Amino acid sequence: MKQAFILFVALICSVSLPGQKIKYESSFEKAKILALQQKKPLAVLITIQPQVYSPYYMIGLNDEKVIELFNKSFINYKVDRFDTAASWRIIREYKIFRFPSFVFLDTKGGFLFTEIAILNRPQSILDIAQRAIAATKEKSLVEYDSAYAAGNNSSSFLKEYILRREKAGIITNADLIEKYVFGLKVADLYNYDEVLFILKAGPIVDGNAYKLASINKHLIDSIFKSEPLSDRVAINRVMITNTLGSAITNKNISRAMAAANYTRSSWSDNTYEGQKNWTFNMMRYYLGVNDTAKYLMQASMYYEQYYMRLTVDSVRIRDSLNILTAKKNAREIAKVIINDTTVRRTFSFSYTKESYSDELNNAAWSFYQMAPNKNDYLLKALLWSRRAIELSPKPAFYDTYAHLLYRLNLFDEAESMQRKAIELGNAEKIDTKLFEQEYGKIKRRSL
Repeated sequence: MKQAFILFVALICSVSLPGQKIKYESSFEKAKILALQQKKPLAVLITIQPQVYSPYYMIGLNDEKVIELFNKSFINYKVDRFDTAASWRIIREYKIFRFPSFVFLDTKGGFLFTEIAILNRPQSILDIAQRAIAATKEKSLVEYDSAYAAGNNSSSFLKEYILRREKAGIITNADLIEKYVFGLKVADLYNYDEVLFILKAGPIVDGNAYKLASINKHLIDSIFKSEPLSDRVAINRVMITNTLGSAITNKNISRAMAAANYTRSSWSDNTYEGQKNWTFNMMRYYLGVNDTAKYLMQASMYYEQYYMRLTVDSVRIRDSLNILTAKKNAREIAKVIINDTTVRRTFSFSYTKESYSDELNNAAWSFYQMAPNKNDYLLKALLWSRRAIELSPKPAFYDTYAHLLYRLNLFDEAESMQRKAIELGNAEKIDTKLFEQEYGKIKRRSL
């Protein structure tokens, strides 16, 4: 009888486990308050619906160990990327560009890091959670921020502060490195590690920090030859991002040109890509300062020259070559030297195969929004949208195409294309509610 009772209890427990879930708070604000009160780190999950329906997309969150760890160690909050009222502030404040993603804050509300969330693999989720737990044992960024706001500008503090921000994935350290370099001696600018630290901090390319770091050209050349490829790419990316960001904030066209020129110079072995990226950065500047006229003009030339001159077949060939390049770069990054012997770690790489079509669709949509009464630009955007569909017939692309047709008063064709967006969406088992709402507006001529 006793054995039967124990078996009965065990069966109850085993049946109840699947019903357990990660407990999510109802709002971000409530979650932040609870995290501070209970002295627990906060785990924020920003989800996004996959383009193709998959029942296993978030299955890792149902794993027993994942549920136990997150309920025990974190206050949790989950929001969908397209719930703009709830997600936009988080995305903007913590600069989230990839989805789905985790955002972790420490027990004092300080930012820890953000990481892409692979939600169908329990072990990947557990590894990220353990990394967050380990990070909470370090000094909080809240304390660094407070000390800096109180006027602590010593070289030792600034260096520690920058390193702590970099560890959290924060790249906007240009102002800090500008202050840091004024505490250095001339001899420091001939020190490899010191110059490397300045470069990794992402100085603006027309600022004092970069100019001082570049005093010894041989040292700069050595850094860009000796450091791992991933570090060299990251240095250039952060410097360009910070320079362009500063140019936009201050509406400084000269600084935007400096960012674009530096971008072009970083493609010294490929003048085509160098000029393409120069133009793209100037587009970003005009868009950032809301100079619509110059943005439309620059973007029109950019997409006509670098996208529409390519045939569908040539785009697919380029995609294949770019995949090989991405693989080669990943293999290069995976190299490590141990005891003068080159070994290669396990590596993985990703490449967005449909980047050309995505970018053309996004450009067409931006023209739809920014040039509502300029038919010459709208007609160009219509051609871009059609090319995007030729490359990859996605529901969202047909939606863009339908909107442009409507704006050009081609109402019947707009209806047809919007129905196509709905049909494809249903076939791919994605949410078509927005497409259906837009179809209703097109049919009523109220878009």
